Amino acid sequence: MNENFSFPATETEQLLRHALASSTRLNNQGLALTLGVPAPRISEGLKGKWHLKPDHRDKLIEEFGQPRGVPGQYIYAEVANSISDFLDDEPALSRKRHISNILNTLCDQHFLESLAKALTPICRETYSAPELTPSDARKKISQFEKFLLSPEVAQWFSVVQRRYKELDLKAFRPGDIESFFWASTFYDIDVLDEIPIPVGSPGLLSNKGLEKKAVEYGIRIGSVQLNALDLVAICAAFLTLQEPKHYQNAGLDKPFSLSTPPKKRDLVDRVEFVLTGDLIWEEEKRFNINKIGLPFSEDIIFRYPGDQIQRAISPTFEGPDRLEVPLRNTRANWGIDFWSTYRVRLFLNRDCNYSLAIELGNDQLPTSSRGHHYPLREIVVPKISGRHVLDHLNELREWLGLEGLPEQAIKEQIAQAGGYVPGARVL
Repeated sequence: MNENFSFPATETEQLLRHALASSTRLNNQGLALTLGVPAPRISEGLKGKWHLKPDHRDKLIEEFGQPRGVPGQYIYAEVANSISDFLDDEPALSRKRHISNILNTLCDQHFLESLAKALTPICRETYSAPELTPSDARKKISQFEKFLLSPEVAQWFSVVQRRYKELDLKAFRPGDIESFFWASTFYDIDVLDEIPIPVGSPGLLSNKGLEKKAVEYGIRIGSVQLNALDLVAICAAFLTLQEPKHYQNAGLDKPFSLSTPPKKRDLVDRVEFVLTGDLIWEEEKRFNINKIGLPFSEDIIFRYPGDQIQRAISPTFEGPDRLEVPLRNTRANWGIDFWSTYRVRLFLNRDCNYSLAIELGNDQLPTSSRGHHYPLREIVVPKISGRHVLDHLNELREWLGLEGLPEQAIKEQIAQAGGYVPGARVL
């Protein structure tokens, strides 16, 4: 910590009062000697005119213990300097959350172990899943990565991606789309443009398909464990993160590697808070129009067919028919931000400024109940000016889809909590 850093007046006062209260024999002079500062600093600190340095704080806590804080509500949330900043930064943050989600899946050790097993043939005698040592798993992932970087995969992926983007996804059943992906790995790469949708029995050549090419790399694709949906999802993410523009925007200094993945990390910073203010206003509702975020890149995902454009095909190793009947698998969900519910809370702080907590949820997940707000994301605006709090809240009101703010009720709550009501005369 920077030696020029000092703690806020409220924490300085709290620590000094706690130390002085610990013994009837300790006075300002004695406390100043303990800290190695001139005696006047203690009285100044008690009045908010002098702030503790980090070494002073550490010494006080070591000598007298941590003072008990004000009761509050713990929250681990993103931070926005203002409501305007939150609204302005939302598109960029949406992209960051999306790539963080994808990277954290691809870097997860359990996911990589599951992928290695899916790439390994099932024992024909027992029909049981293979048991791989860590060394076997690493070798299988390395073989898969070489396969993804092959010219055959590049050719296959470019055709599949182009054809998928050209489709009117609402015109086909999910099963038709899934059959197309399967067929693209079975038939020869040179005839991919000839595969009809629905696939049916096209009678195309299948001697040089991607499934057979994978065998040359010591892996198996097109199976129940790693079907074509898993392959296109992983391939889209992996190949996108080979391009400098994309891997640099994802916070990487070199192309992404499954064999040597970077450490898992969140590109969106979050901070721990304890909200101690008086609750002035609370609103919990469904959005009139759902909030849909942005993908890190359109090239990095294949969106689901149908109306739920926020969903993306994700590598879940669930087997066939999952586009029509998705299982409640939470191993990977590469969809973009989708918020259907919210909860906002306004708190009056001790300094008569305000803090705002925003929760966003999705009641359309397979694991959630429709109409029930379950927070999936939290944002805190730590300080909103007391003189302009209603102006700031009106910025948020439009985004929330509220026709108006309950200004009268908010002012009444502010007055009851001892806050400043702009324009009101105090008698």
